[in-house]
Amino acid sequence: MENTQTVKVEIPEQQGYSYPIIIGENLLNQIGKLAKNYTKAQKLLVITNKTVYPLYGEQVKASLEGANFEIDFVILEDGEKYKNITSLQTIWQRAIEFKLERKDAVIALGGGVIGDMAGFAAATYLRGIDFIQVPTTLLAQVDSSVGGKVAINHELGKNLIGNFYQPKFVLTDTLTLKTLTVEELKVGLAEVLKYAFIEKSCFCHLNTQSFIEYLKENKDAIFALNPDIIQKLVKYCCELKAAVVNKDEKESDIRAILNFGHTAGHAIEKCSRYDNINHGQAISIGMKGALHISRAKRLIDENYYKYCLALLDLYKLDYKIPNSIAPEAIYQAMFNDKKILSGKFRFILSTGKSEVGIFSDVDKETILESIKIL
Repeated sequence: MENTQTVKVEIPEQQGYSYPIIIGENLLNQIGKLAKNYTKAQKLLVITNKTVYPLYGEQVKASLEGANFEIDFVILEDGEKYKNITSLQTIWQRAIEFKLERKDAVIALGGGVIGDMAGFAAATYLRGIDFIQVPTTLLAQVDSSVGGKVAINHELGKNLIGNFYQPKFVLTDTLTLKTLTVEELKVGLAEVLKYAFIEKSCFCHLNTQSFIEYLKENKDAIFALNPDIIQKLVKYCCELKAAVVNKDEKESDIRAILNFGHTAGHAIEKCSRYDNINHGQAISIGMKGALHISRAKRLIDENYYKYCLALLDLYKLDYKIPNSIAPEAIYQAMFNDKKILSGKFRFILSTGKSEVGIFSDVDKETILESIKIL
């Protein structure tokens, strides 16, 4: 495969287990050949949704059948509100009917919602079968397909029911981004900007230029989906996340920094019932709130606060909480977050210069103040 780049994710806790993230263009046609290299499966169950299947379903099917796999599809509804036990049961039901065995595999073809559900289904069916990630959105390519977090939502909170389950490989075809709307692209860009704010805390310093400055200089090329720029962007975000996951797979410590903006963000998504605000908007709100708390605690000064907000504004990310969601409701929703430890919130706060820390001493008044300014 020409013009591809690979990022290696290593999991020392699993006796040196590792897997590649393969990034390039026109890779969907190669999925059959690659699957032969990374799994001993004979049957593959492809999990996708009603938006993605018409775009890429037949292409993926042809490649897999060309490699002599027996395949079947589960085509789910599209949206975060469908990341639930009902959809999971649909996947399990089809896996049983298709007679998937322990040597077989599940493929996630879609965005973060599909990746999370397919991965959790693979982790739990027959106590675990092979899992392959094929992310088709920017959010999934730079973040959710990397690191092995798989889960479904509960009515009381986001991603509360899940597992850590690593894929056999990740196939990232950046051409799939061309079918996204600008708003869909911005959902992923919220996570990209998150990496810029935490870059120096990720154990991975590959650029002489800061990621914030890189994003400022290349904004137009990124929105235009310039092939070289996009591949570099996706690869670097994966490298940053992989470096953290390689240190702490199950979020016992440093992996929590990847949740910058997510403590409030997930609570806002829950309060909206995953319906009238998308993940990118929620995380943008959460990042601005975290920056406000960082300034209130004097971890950063006014200049750095405005410097970070200027990047959010440059990418025209929306960080306005709908009037229908009360600050107290958001605060209460935070108590059902996975990041609670000993009854206390763990906020990821900026300490300046693209570095962050983990803090458990943020009082209710400061939290509510940070929500009310949004």
